[in-house]
Amino acid sequence: MARGTRNGSVSCPFCFCVVGPGTFEPDQCQITAYCPLPHCLLPTVVWLPFPHFCYIQRMTAALRVEKVSKQYRIYERPGDRLKESLTRGLLRRHKEFWALRDVDFEVEAGTTVGIVGPNGCGKSTLLQIISGTLAPTHGDVWHEGRIAALLELGAGFDPEFTGVENVYMNASLLGLTRRETDTLFPAIERFAEIGPFLYQPVKTYSSGMYVRLAFAIAASVEPDILIIDEALAVGDAVFQHRCLRRINELHERGATVLFVSHDAAAVRALCSRAILLKAGSVIADGKPADVLNLYQKIIMEREQAYEAEAGTLGSEPTQAEESLAPVSYAYRHGDGSAEIIGAELTDASRARVEIVESGEALTLRMVARFNHDVDDPVIGFLISNSHGIHAYGTNTKEQQIEFGAVHRSEAIEVSFAFDCWLGIDQYTISLAVHSRDGQAYDWLDAALFVRVTNMTLTEGIANLNASVTTRHRALSPEALERESVAVTPGRESVRYG
Repeated sequence: MARGTRNGSVSCPFCFCVVGPGTFEPDQCQITAYCPLPHCLLPTVVWLPFPHFCYIQRMTAALRVEKVSKQYRIYERPGDRLKESLTRGLLRRHKEFWALRDVDFEVEAGTTVGIVGPNGCGKSTLLQIISGTLAPTHGDVWHEGRIAALLELGAGFDPEFTGVENVYMNASLLGLTRRETDTLFPAIERFAEIGPFLYQPVKTYSSGMYVRLAFAIAASVEPDILIIDEALAVGDAVFQHRCLRRINELHERGATVLFVSHDAAAVRALCSRAILLKAGSVIADGKPADVLNLYQKIIMEREQAYEAEAGTLGSEPTQAEESLAPVSYAYRHGDGSAEIIGAELTDASRARVEIVESGEALTLRMVARFNHDVDDPVIGFLISNSHGIHAYGTNTKEQQIEFGAVHRSEAIEVSFAFDCWLGIDQYTISLAVHSRDGQAYDWLDAALFVRVTNMTLTEGIANLNASVTTRHRALSPEALERESVAVTPGRESVRYG
């Protein structure tokens, strides 16, 4: 494979020969080519009549990542690097760390792809390689068209330059002429909305102002591929909503978007496909809902491992909870007369879920084991949002369920089925077993986590699933006359009694 240039010549990276001209559109930056020389390591050439020395094929995908790997060398002491250099590698003083290993995928033009994964999985490294700011150790990246990238905060900005100077500098790096930038500048200034600070040095900017200006530049140059690396998390809610609307506009115009975010709701709302990275490798690639559920499962496993190491997990799983997930919690209290030994939240297909659509049918299943004889216990749950506000709760007493006398070593399984009409947020589910007068046998705070998303933006803790109807009404002449009298300025009626 070889890299193409705008003038039509293609240089082979192995033998440095030039192949071409071939059939090649002037607006293409990179093309696929095959070298004709017998000693070259490129794939077999498809011959064309002279003077066409190679077969050049237009890419069917906007972006192709082929077996990309990135290795970093880690030295214990600064002097080890010098010792290794002086011995030309004979004295090995480093450890290898692979940030990426054999990452391979294609992105079709006009699609929005979300890249998710825990911290340290290689998301930012991958985007830097795709953007061209970092070279891979192995593999190749091929793309068509102009790339605009929002990477780490402040990337591509000179802190000594003013905002205006950085606008022109970034635009020139993206291939725009001075005249084209002059035309786009009013739109960039209006979108960034940072006022007179646009004419001040960038080093005086806050993190939010950095992101506003960077996104305004990237989104205004009409890129063929837009790359966003968690940059929107810095802006306020109004700016985030404006950016998401702009991303949708670019998508509708045929642009390709690579979107990295820990916000599952944004990934589900924007993306038609999601890729999950773990330890530098792709472990899932498919529908956002499926990939995000697997991602949430990985996060929960890490949290449970942390809690287990800290000694905050409950007792070992027993036979009664074999089919249920082991319980974890933020805080536990009770007199020990009963013990919650398993709980899970499932969807209509009985699959465990951590990310759900608002209104989705869910079932909360939990098992309680009793360590003492108790009379008519009550089992229930409570859902709270990210601010600790109680959203919904119920129990077997309120549902008119009576257990009667329950004996020691007996276990009870309870399932609560409900439609999750909650607003967009992260929620915790607390579980409890107590007596009818409120004495706690076992209470687990934040035993389960669930994130609620929705394709339609809603506000508040609940989603009332409202519908709207409209109709045009014609006012009568009398009503129009009364309305004109009511709004006529300076006219008032005073009645004296």
